[in-house]
Amino acid sequence: MKEIKHTKTIEQITGYEAEDGKVFQTEEECKKYEATAKGVIFDRFKQLMVGKPFCECALWEHFGYGSEEFMLAIIDIKNEDDLTAVNMFRKAYSFCDDNIGTEFIGQKVLINLGYAGSYGDCGLYPRTMLKLMEQFNDDLDKFFNPKEAKNDNTGND
Repeated sequence: MKEIKHTKTIEQITGYEAEDGKVFQTEEECKKYEATAKGVIFDRFKQLMVGKPFCECALWEHFGYGSEEFMLAIIDIKNEDDLTAVNMFRKAYSFCDDNIGTEFIGQKVLINLGYAGSYGDCGLYPRTMLKLMEQFNDDLDKFFNPKEAKNDNTGND
């Protein structure tokens, strides 16, 4: 007797993901959403990204910090139109900080996107690479070279 086997692979669609990570149950809902102003704004914003969004821990993992769910992106703000697109994105996705200013025109900027699939509800907190390095150096300096005299616990101040 010979056993006969047949292997089946079943592919099932469980949802549809819009460009900004939002998930829908039907293709029609997804297409409708992507045609809304919010979807169009995200598509324009996405064009400013250098590479793809990445999780926070990808940047900070060597320093023992970061979330796999919280997303960041590098954007290249080349001109006033790009800045307008960023600020439209900020408003459409309810980021809690003010408009990004003109000082970022002509620069690549690290920004917070928020949690994957539900961008917004945080601050964009824009930082250039130079600003990030300065912040990191300042923070390291605070620990390596403390400015305050150590308390000798004698009660004498």
